[in-house]
Amino acid sequence: MYYNKKLPVIFSLLFISTVIYAFNMNKLDGTLGKIADKIPKPTATIEKFDIKKISLRDITFTFDIGINNPYPVAVNLDAVELDFSIEKNKLFHTSTSKGFKVDAKGKAVNSFDITLTYESIIQLIKDYNSHEYLLCDVDVSVFIPIPKTIKAIPETVKLAFKLDQQIPAIKPKITIAKFTVIPPSQKEIEDAIKKSTVETVKKADPQKVRNMYISLIQGKPAQNQVVNPDDLDLKFKVNFDIILENLAKAPLKFNTMQFDFLVNSDLLVNGNSTALQGSDNKTVLRVVNEFSSKNLSKQVLSAFKDGKGNFTVKGNTSLDLPPSIIKHPLLLNFKEDGNFNLR
Repeated sequence: MYYNKKLPVIFSLLFISTVIYAFNMNKLDGTLGKIADKIPKPTATIEKFDIKKISLRDITFTFDIGINNPYPVAVNLDAVELDFSIEKNKLFHTSTSKGFKVDAKGKAVNSFDITLTYESIIQLIKDYNSHEYLLCDVDVSVFIPIPKTIKAIPETVKLAFKLDQQIPAIKPKITIAKFTVIPPSQKEIEDAIKKSTVETVKKADPQKVRNMYISLIQGKPAQNQVVNPDDLDLKFKVNFDIILENLAKAPLKFNTMQFDFLVNSDLLVNGNSTALQGSDNKTVLRVVNEFSSKNLSKQVLSAFKDGKGNFTVKGNTSLDLPPSIIKHPLLLNFKEDGNFNLR
């Protein structure tokens, strides 16, 4: 068998060449890594993270994320992804839209709001009603694509942040109680008739007019509809309680409340009240107000006739939370529906 004495030498040379190549490639990779380390990368900062607003049904967070661009060309924010967890239970994942631009050698702040519904949180937390406050964790990931002209670093830079915020546990229940209406006096009706420009109203008997209105608010058919209910602008006094109860444990402390009160979808009264009483979990707003006879729409009269109806209470108030959560009163908007008895 022929044996070529040069083969061992050739294999040795090939092995040495491979080792040298691998060494040089490792050295090149190390050099590129050092170069990449020296190339500046975009940075991000959380400029603001706070509760923006709250209602009895949801809570809105506001985020301000600042992006610093070290490059001589503009960069675009690819996305901001957020993962929300409540008491370590994952709630949901969301991401912002693309298109946020940062000028060359510049800084820009991207502001956006995310709203969490209390219904989704209630479904997530089994013992929700036993909580005063819940811990909300937010994992924020910022993705910034690197311009193609910038070499030796990844095509996209990912920057991650962890945020947390306590939120009040709210599960509202609103009821209406002690609803009473006091009709205008005969003297008030006489004065209104004198001011009227409607001929049929001017000739009306004040006592019969008053009897008609009393029948209407008592839900009885008027014996004689002397005038149309909205022909006169008469003031009816109305008193009732708006009772707001939190079935969870967060104390709801209000100082003032601006509200509209609708019956069967039509406005009856509105007002601004400081007559608030109650414990930490229950607030009673005592309404002492009046409404015009012009507000006696068909829908409202239907509620008086049936002795019951649907209500809507909407408006706003300010909510004081512990300073560890937020240091200033928080605007709370509400719109709650239900049914109630008028007598």
